[in-house]
Amino acid sequence: MKICYNEACGLGCSTLERDLELCEEAGFDYIEIRFDMLMEYLRAHSIRELADYFAHHRLKPHAFNALYLYPEFLREDDDPKRRAFLLGQFLYGCEIGQRIGNHHMIVVPPFLDGPNYVLFPGTEQENNENCIRMLRELGRIGSRYGMKLCFELVGFPRSSVRTVENAKRIVEEVALDNVGYVFDAYNLYLYSGENDYEGMKSVEKDKIFAIHLNSADDVPERERTQEKRCFVNRGVVDIRSFLEILKEIGYEGMCSVEIFRPEYWQKDPRWVVQNAYETTRKAMRERGVI
Repeated sequence: MKICYNEACGLGCSTLERDLELCEEAGFDYIEIRFDMLMEYLRAHSIRELADYFAHHRLKPHAFNALYLYPEFLREDDDPKRRAFLLGQFLYGCEIGQRIGNHHMIVVPPFLDGPNYVLFPGTEQENNENCIRMLRELGRIGSRYGMKLCFELVGFPRSSVRTVENAKRIVEEVALDNVGYVFDAYNLYLYSGENDYEGMKSVEKDKIFAIHLNSADDVPERERTQEKRCFVNRGVVDIRSFLEILKEIGYEGMCSVEIFRPEYWQKDPRWVVQNAYETTRKAMRERGVI
């Protein structure tokens, strides 16, 4: 497996330009680029500069993070302005990705704003039909650019897709080669608060396009937020079991460190990148996956 850095780890304390330098120095194989940090980078740099950087360095891009869907997207009752914005973001990512060698995009299913414990409305069938429609159309567009869509379930009640089983039904119904999964250790943990990752064995191995590695503080269910994430050298998520299952099914792709911890955002970016690399590499080496 390859080790990747997700820019959310140093959100607010770093830039894409700085992350490129530090990730290359630390030893990362890939970087997962945030759309907002990419836009900031392009204020002072060109797409050609970014493409040239990757052409002449060991570090390579893997995925753009992220495209956030909403239920009405690409439906008859969709708001034209909202649709144009999201579709424009997707197309822009596809075009830049084609130029810099970034061939994956993280796609997040619809979820509610507000408390994580509020249940997403609608039936499973209705929510699945929305996701199938959106992923099928985006997948068809993305295929023209060589872009793969990494569909990311989120275990919070406010998410419309919470389990591997549900995500599998959607991806299999979409039935496009470039629409697959990204499995996030903490997002899977969030569904039941258990370290049960057996569901990953049920999906087609080659449809797992990306993996997110992280752990989190051990807190009561209603306090489990994305901000509770932490590096994998501690916390409640059983990274050993998670990695062992990936190894068992023969996954050999990228594993990206994705943390949204405000405490880390107050650190020097070199500290963030180095700790992200060292803690994740140690966990992966202990399980024999790198």
